[in-house]
Amino acid sequence: MRIPLFFLLLVNLSFSQKVNFETTVDDAFRKAKKENKLVFIEYYNEECTICKSIEPLFSNKEMADFYNKNFVSYKINTKGGLQGKDSLFMAETKIKFQGVPYFMFFDQNKNFIHYSGAKSDLDYLLNIGKTALNPEQRTGSLQAKYDAGDRTIKTLYAYTDVAQLYQDDELSNTISNQLFEVYPKQNLGTRQSYLILKNSVFSIDNGFFIYWYQNRSNLKDFEKGSKSGEEIKVLERIVLESIQKQKSNWDLIQIEKVKEYTIGLGLSKSGNDFLWEEEAQLLLKNNQHSEAILLMQSLLEESQNNLFSTLYITEIFLNFTLDKVTLQTILSELEKLTKQEMDVEQKADMYYQQLLCLKKLKEDKKLDELKKVATKFYSDHTLDITNLNKI
Repeated sequence: MRIPLFFLLLVNLSFSQKVNFETTVDDAFRKAKKENKLVFIEYYNEECTICKSIEPLFSNKEMADFYNKNFVSYKINTKGGLQGKDSLFMAETKIKFQGVPYFMFFDQNKNFIHYSGAKSDLDYLLNIGKTALNPEQRTGSLQAKYDAGDRTIKTLYAYTDVAQLYQDDELSNTISNQLFEVYPKQNLGTRQSYLILKNSVFSIDNGFFIYWYQNRSNLKDFEKGSKSGEEIKVLERIVLESIQKQKSNWDLIQIEKVKEYTIGLGLSKSGNDFLWEEEAQLLLKNNQHSEAILLMQSLLEESQNNLFSTLYITEIFLNFTLDKVTLQTILSELEKLTKQEMDVEQKADMYYQQLLCLKKLKEDKKLDELKKVATKFYSDHTLDITNLNKI
């Protein structure tokens, strides 16, 4: 039976009305090699609102004709986490997106060449594809430009985005510092400077952060709509990220500077909320025992109504000191707790810390007396006395 020509044309037309997606990532790259095309991958989540709004555009004729002509397409759905070969593929790329949706492009050998965030706008999505086809404009050209010495604002700004994509903090900070070096200082108070701060700065040591912190009263009117008035949160984010990633490398001078930032930005009233453990260890390590005691007393004053916090604070100082005065101060603070109501675990912790203090102070008689009391308490409440016996 012969199929009418008009029917074949109708079928072909119906298929051309949508972007054709391969069923597996391996199929996509096999077909790309066969047809000598790039691979386009939509990285999305089927429950994402923006992703849902983009989906109908894949059935737009202009979109379908352009993407089917120039790319072999595939989708990676992140719902429920990456699975199987999709997970392995993303691990191989070393790309780590923080959200969805993104459009990614690869050559036939799985080399990453371009990416962009996506939105429900036909021209925008077409331009993403056109940029991916242009070797001079696509993301993959940025490293070559940078390595060749290109230090223009445009290249550096775009390249920080790529460094973030690979979560390369060292490279991100290096590029953002270079960006500040070449940026016209007379333009530091502009919206462009704010956008660089927002999108390309991740360290409190960067010049854009320092400028905007010092001029934070002017950090306003750059955001619109639902984000209006939230400019200060960019500085807060940079401080908190710096604490998370860099605190282990900081000395006491740097810690004091960061405490000033947390107070100035309203993240902390006293400055003791984020770095007190690191500060305590450094003070004790440097034999600055008087300063350590003052810090501990300040912390205990702030947490006087929180027994859990109090015991945690004394434990940290106890673990890092052999100084007699500091130990006596800790013992005195623990003694105050005996007058408070506490649960079994808290009282057991208090006994343990008291015993450890007495051991470090070499007060053997008091140690033996208290150990008998503590051992009975542990036994009465069927608690593990292994650590107690080590004292």
